[in-house]
This record gives sequence, C-alpha cells and structure tokens, in this order.
Amino acid sequence: MPLVCWLGHLLAVVGLVLQPAGSLKAPCPIPDITHGQLEPAQNFTSGSTATLTCDPGYVPLGATSTVRCLASGRWYPRVPSCIPGHCSYPPVIDHTDRNPQREFPVGTTVTYFCRHGYTLLPGVSPVTTCLQNLTWTTIPKLCQEVQCPSPNIQHGREMSPRKDEYTLGQQVELQCEPGYVLRGSQRIQCWSDGTWRPPVPYCDKVCGPPPKLTNGQITSLKTELFLYGSEVKYRCVEGMSLIGDDSIYCTSDDGVSLAWSKPAPECRVVRCPRPMVERGRMTPQRFTFPYGAVVRFSCDEGFVLRGDAESRCLADSTWHPPLPSCQPVLCPQPHVANGRLNSTLDGKMWYQTNETATFECFQGYHLSAMSSTATCLPDGNWTPLPKCKKDGDADACEEVHYIKAAFECGVPIAEVKTLLEIQKLLLEVKKLNVELQNLNK
Repeated sequence: MPLVCWLGHLLAVVGLVLQPAGSLKAPCPIPDITHGQLEPAQNFTSGSTATLTCDPGYVPLGATSTVRCLASGRWYPRVPSCIPGHCSYPPVIDHTDRNPQREFPVGTTVTYFCRHGYTLLPGVSPVTTCLQNLTWTTIPKLCQEVQCPSPNIQHGREMSPRKDEYTLGQQVELQCEPGYVLRGSQRIQCWSDGTWRPPVPYCDKVCGPPPKLTNGQITSLKTELFLYGSEVKYRCVEGMSLIGDDSIYCTSDDGVSLAWSKPAPECRVVRCPRPMVERGRMTPQRFTFPYGAVVRFSCDEGFVLRGDAESRCLADSTWHPPLPSCQPVLCPQPHVANGRLNSTLDGKMWYQTNETATFECFQGYHLSAMSSTATCLPDGNWTPLPKCKKDGDADACEEVHYIKAAFECGVPIAEVKTLLEIQKLLLEVKKLNVELQNLNK
C-alpha cells in the first residue's frame, strides 16, 4: 500500500478512536459515480459500508470496490470510479495469426488470418469481439490445410496416379487422348488459395488429315494436329488448273465434332475457246485460255459494247458472263429550232455513223450557216447543226452567239476555227453587198 494511502488510513482510524463519546454522527453523501453506483442504495451513516457496482463494460478503479462511511461524513477509502473494461489477450487458434495489438477495450474486434498452406473453413467468420463481460466471443476452428481438387479434364488424364485431393505445392502433368490436343499448360501446381495455376487445361478435338489432291499438293502443311479453324491450301502441278476453292479449313457444324469445311478441289486440264467479239478488241492478248483466265473487251471506233466488259473462263470451259457484242454507234434524231429535216431520212429516230441529215427552215426564217446538213459522228454526236434565223435579224451577232455556244458545248477547236473563217467570209460578202448598194444609188 502506498505511504500516502497508509497515512490517510491511520489518521482516519485515530480520528474514529478519539471521537468523543456521544458526539453526533455525520452522514456520508451519496456520491455521483459515472458508469456506476454504490449498493445497497440507502442513507449512509457512520460505520456503514457500501460496494461499488459498475455498468456493464466498466470496472472499478483501484484495489477494492468496498468503502466505509466515517464519523466525519467522509468515505474511506475515497470513493473509486468506473473505467472502461479490457479483455485479456484473445485466444490462440491453430494455424492462424492476427494483427499485433496489445490493448483490447470492450467492443474491440480481432480478425484472424490463416498461415501459409492453410485456408479458411467455408462459412466460418474469422472475427472475435471483446464483450461487456470482458470475455471473447467463441470462435471455432478456422483454418484447414490447403487442398486442391483433382483436375478433371475430359478426353485427357494425369500422367501420374490420380488422387482425390492435392496439397499446397504439388504438381500434376496432364495429357490428352489420341485425336485431341492439349490447350493450355501441360503442368499445373496446387496454389495457396486451393486453385490450380496455370488453370486446368482442356483437350480440344482436332480434324483428321486433310483430303489429298490428285495431281496437286498442300502448300501450308506445317503440323499434324489440325485444331478448330486450321486452314490448308492446295495448288496443282504445272499445266493443270485448280477447280474449286484453293483452301479448306477445320470447322464444326454441330459445335461438337470437327470436320473439314469441304472436299479437296480438283486438278484438271481446262481450256476455254478463244473469245471472238466482232468489231472488238481483247486484252490481254494471249493464245491459250486456262481455267480462271480473265479477259477484257473494248470496241472499235463507231461501235459500242453491249454486255459485260470482262469475262472469266469457268471449269466447264465456258465464258462467264457471256461474251459481249459490239453494236454500231447511233445518233439520235436531230432537231433544229424553227426548222425541220428535209431528206429521205426524215422520220427516223436513230442514225448510223456517217449518215447525213438535211434541214430547211420554216417560213419567215432562213439558214444562218453555209451548210444545211449535219453528219452522225462515231461518238454518237452530230456535227454542228445549222440554225434557222428569223428574216431581218442581225446575222453577225447571231453567228457570234452561235459560235460561242458551240465552243462552250465542247465542239472541237478545229471545227470552231473553221466556223470562224466561214463567218469572216460571210461578213466580207455582206460588206461588199452594202458597198454595191451604195454605188447603185
């Protein structure tokens, strides 16, 4: 007992002994104790005792919880107080560790974790709590030794004797049945979380050897195992044509079994006849036309292509699309404002190349050009058409507008120059006429 407490206790006893007989006894006050109270609850007089009772989760401060009321009206020893309670160290659980914590007041939670090579039992909480009665919530067995399930691989097996369970660090090697190939790692290991790493592989079905090609060969044969999606390509020996697709691939129609997408192509001698298009030309120029050969056509001047400009030699020795033809270029029926056709061709809707049409003007109009004819050109257009000018209109201005329109419509420069020369001569003639009229006056 500390010296101060011992002296206080001695003075209290001396005071009690020296108290005059018959003197008044002072009552002790009921103390206000946070989180606690004195029991029994009554009026405390000299010599009576009381016991301190703390609220749940609290404990008395000091060595004793019993006090006595002195004749002086004071409590001895001094009324203790209630402080928060603490739990002792949490229980030790096999194969676990916890955080390095030293104090555990009421309400503290502690979480356990399993040591390497062990894993938590399913459905068991690894947490314990310090209760108000200063005990820990019950916690059962938490950890069990890590075990990996036996790797299940369809169409495959383990190379070593099979077990029901495997412990941490154990390795397994796997292989597939004939006709299947292993997709993934051949060797796997049991990991600390009870899983296999790398993940358990699987056995994938493969296609059988690809069909052979008579008079040909496979050009992309790099493996003997043909997985889903594998492709092989074929080619024929020199002098023969490949009939069909040049490649096939390993696929599945039902999502389970694998097979080649189609039979192998064929190698045959295929020739198409020389394509002949009258009044036409062919490119490229060649002498033989094997299967798959492609040719393009164009027509001579004055003729236009009817049909497809390109054709291919098929396996049945025919051309597809069918060969085109070259038809003569035709010009549509020409029309002149304020005039009409005046020839045996009048009434025709189309005119062949080099055909000529003759025109005449309606009453009150006259031709403004030297020529009254137009000719159908090889490109399907007419030479410049004559124009019908109203009697009395200014010839020169009209001809200038006509020449301008012809130039803007794409008439060749040589023809425009010719028109200009003609108009120049026409102006000279008109000038001479005017001078002659002035001389006759």
